[in-house]
Amino acid sequence: MPDKAILDSNIIASIAFKERTSLNALKAVAECDPMTLDLAVAEVGNVAWKHVNLTGEDQQLAFDALRDALDFISESCDIIRSLDLADSAYKISVENNVAFYDALFLAASARGQAPLLTLDKKMYDKVKGKMNVRLI
Repeated sequence: MPDKAILDSNIIASIAFKERTSLNALKAVAECDPMTLDLAVAEVGNVAWKHVNLTGEDQQLAFDALRDALDFISESCDIIRSLDLADSAYKISVENNVAFYDALFLAASARGQAPLLTLDKKMYDKVKGKMNVRLI
């Protein structure tokens, strides 16, 4: 069985919404036993909203992609509660100057001793060498 990995919301969104990073994200996910946070549901939903309201994507196409992402989360991922990570995420966010929601994923990685897979280069650059994070 492949090793466990924490999937950042942007990895899941990239798979579902067919972006330029989709192939890399698909390959990375195929090589791991995926885990993510309950927060990913809200973040992927926000991606769908952006696709409709900021880029003009057809509402039904965005909804279909959202459903694909939510199905992937519920059927393929072990889901971790954000609430259980809040204390350590706060410390990580302050010490590394990263957003709290990003720090929640980093805290999940630290607690689960599994790498965080992300497409977020800005966050990656802030924590590389200090946290178990892989830029896809």
